[in-house]
Amino acid sequence: MKHKSITAVVLALMLVLSLGTTAFAASETTATVPVTLTVANEYRAVNVTVPASLPVYVINGTVVVADNARIINNSKSGAIQVTNISVTDGAYKVGNYTNFSGNKTIALKINGCPTVTAGKLNITSSAFPVIGAGESQLLTYYAKISGDAPNADNVNAANVVITISIAD
Repeated sequence: MKHKSITAVVLALMLVLSLGTTAFAASETTATVPVTLTVANEYRAVNVTVPASLPVYVINGTVVVADNARIINNSKSGAIQVTNISVTDGAYKVGNYTNFSGNKTIALKINGCPTVTAGKLNITSSAFPVIGAGESQLLTYYAKISGDAPNADNVNAANVVITISIAD
């Protein structure tokens, strides 16, 4: 029994000395420590209904437009806002609503914001306010069409591009 305890003491002493040798072998040590990065992006989908078209009819020289066009925020939480509207040429050239002239020309005024030429409308936050969750905004629009419009059905006269962003 005495022999076993002497052996255990000798082994323990050797273990201590071997650990000490490793620790004292270098005057400095280098450690690599990982940097853990967590990025949390909140995903918020825009759930909006916009009109499939903004119909314009010319009936016996009178221009008639829809009175029920709306942008609907279908979200249960979170507001949205129209941040840009562009009108591009279709079968007709986009013209100046205020000083309307030209052949095969169409001009629009949407929520009081008139076209000047094809491109971006100068919209305001009063014309396009924030639309709360579950709410909608009426699109009141008017059109002017040049007198040379031929009899036709479903002509893509122009294109309206509406950009909607999360408001909060």
